[in-house]
Amino acid sequence: MEPEVVGKVNELIATGQYGRLFAVVHFASHQWKVTSEDLILINNELDIACGERIRLEKVLLVGADNFTLLGKPLLGKDLVRVEATVIEKTESWPKINMKFKKRKNYRKKKVIVNPQTVLRVNTIEIAPCLC
Repeated sequence: MEPEVVGKVNELIATGQYGRLFAVVHFASHQWKVTSEDLILINNELDIACGERIRLEKVLLVGADNFTLLGKPLLGKDLVRVEATVIEKTESWPKINMKFKKRKNYRKKKVIVNPQTVLRVNTIEIAPCLC
């Protein structure tokens, strides 16, 4: 990286004049573009109680209006901190799987309901120095 570019980004981070941050996070086999106060709907159940805070550690990218930090492949855990709270554990809408064979008196109905977890992203923070 160019030292002058790193210097400008460090100056923006130190003064806090970068605006609203966004991040691309790898979680539950998907990549999510999130900002603070976003909701994430995950289509499986996590072994975390409602109200607990978790840290999303696989951060691929962090950016603002004036700069973007890319990881190759991930950004360091000491550089970026993304925290989320488990808001709700629920189930999806019922999906009906119907099997039918005509003139054979064969009908089978199966209702499929999948567990879901809702997360709220609380904060996205960058370390004060990129060094």
